[in-house]
Amino acid sequence: MTASIFRAFTFSIVLIFGLIVATALLPSDYQAHTAQRVANHDLPVLQKYLNAEHWQGLLTPQPDLQLVFLTQAEHVGGYGELAHPWGLAEVTVLSLEQQRVAIQLRFNAEHVAHIELLLQPQADTLLVQFSARGENHTPLVGGLYARFAAYYIEQQLKMMLNQLISQLKLHTQGVV
Repeated sequence: MTASIFRAFTFSIVLIFGLIVATALLPSDYQAHTAQRVANHDLPVLQKYLNAEHWQGLLTPQPDLQLVFLTQAEHVGGYGELAHPWGLAEVTVLSLEQQRVAIQLRFNAEHVAHIELLLQPQADTLLVQFSARGENHTPLVGGLYARFAAYYIEQQLKMMLNQLISQLKLHTQGVV
């Protein structure tokens, strides 16, 4: 009886240690992406969102996400905070171009993500794309968190793009 308990205990310890090692070996970086084509004439309306301060309007379907800029969001270096149910993230505008804006989200010192909105004119359409890449450096489980973050952030980007498309439709109908 004691031998079988010892074997079960040993097996449990080896299994737990194996899971920890496997989790620790997962890559800590991730990427997420979503895109949609719209009409070229929508470019002036969409350029409003190159000012990251207007991104709160894209987050409205989730009232528990609050984006507030403390300095000017329309300039590189603009700084703000994203209140999230899991904590407070620092938001910094990294680059701003005529048809592209990139921001950095930083949760503590463990998770950093770069999110980009790109408006890319093509032949007869405009490609609107959100992309994100990030890293999670939480000890032991950072790779596991990174896998979750990739899924979660991709869903957030899709929600933001859907909200942006909805804003375009409202603008076209003259509601906004």
